[in-house]
Amino acid sequence: MKKIKNILVSRLRFMGDIILTTPVLYNLKSLFPEAEITYLAEEPYINLLQNHPAVYRLLPINKKNRLQQFKLIFNLIFKKYDVAIDLFGNPRSAILTWLSGARVRIGGNFRGRKYLYNRRIEDDGRVKSAVQFHLNYLAPLNIPVYPVDPYIILSTEEKEWAKKYLDYKGYDLYNKLIGIHPGASWPAKKWLPERFAELANRLAKQKHTQILFTMGPGEEKLLRSIIDLCKFDVIEPEFFSFRQLAAILHNLNVYISNDCGPLHLAPAVDTPTVGLFGPGEPDIWFPYSPSRGHRLVYHNIDCSRCHKDLCEKMDCMKAITVDDVYDAVMDTINSKDIFR
Repeated sequence: MKKIKNILVSRLRFMGDIILTTPVLYNLKSLFPEAEITYLAEEPYINLLQNHPAVYRLLPINKKNRLQQFKLIFNLIFKKYDVAIDLFGNPRSAILTWLSGARVRIGGNFRGRKYLYNRRIEDDGRVKSAVQFHLNYLAPLNIPVYPVDPYIILSTEEKEWAKKYLDYKGYDLYNKLIGIHPGASWPAKKWLPERFAELANRLAKQKHTQILFTMGPGEEKLLRSIIDLCKFDVIEPEFFSFRQLAAILHNLNVYISNDCGPLHLAPAVDTPTVGLFGPGEPDIWFPYSPSRGHRLVYHNIDCSRCHKDLCEKMDCMKAITVDDVYDAVMDTINSKDIFR
């Protein structure tokens, strides 16, 4: 293969998915240190990769800005990429990969759009983590691949902002700070609000322990239903940009989250995370090591892995008890140096 100077990597969306592609970036930069790596993704998700040491250029997609879309296509056509790797695989990302004109265009063996790639990745049918799934797309390059943890990079200014914000809100960073994220994109992935409240009450009784709630857009009502059941003074949660949230999470001792984007953001900034899983597949979507303080809370019942967005019974989430999550949090705290 000729010398590789320009590499295009794309995963158009979402928060967790883009974070889980960072091991690919690490391997590409390690094996091709002189190559310029461009990452193509939609706004605001692409902002997650600001300051990433493996990325030379971010190529954002703003679907509402036609001028930007024209500039994007111009860049793809005239940049002369040597390798383009489509980690998303929908029709749009396949077309954009083809427009790059890269000598090596890597993508999945999907019906129809597979012809826009000249190196196709077959699905072998074996269950693999999302990290390993993405790393498989490096196979056509015939390079050694090293499994590494997903990560993003925070600037000094972002870290300082988070500390000042937490101090202003009344949090003491010399005490334990436990974050709780009760939301999720799909209702079936949400643990019961009353159990989140009971868990928060139990944790708040621990000596030198503070609770911080986080939320996403449209989750105000959910958070209010939980906060109203709390028996301690709750500091009202606020909305943050992705990078602001990452900087806040960096200061936590433990983060508790349903199966959703913030679940992946916390490990990416080296915060021990307790993941609550129901209809999803933790062996795919929770590739985080217990040795780094991460804990999975999951009960494999008859209807597990149904992938439903909505569920009337919610048996898999109901199977998770407050004791289950509390014990996982305590185990994480006891296994880590809780003071940063």
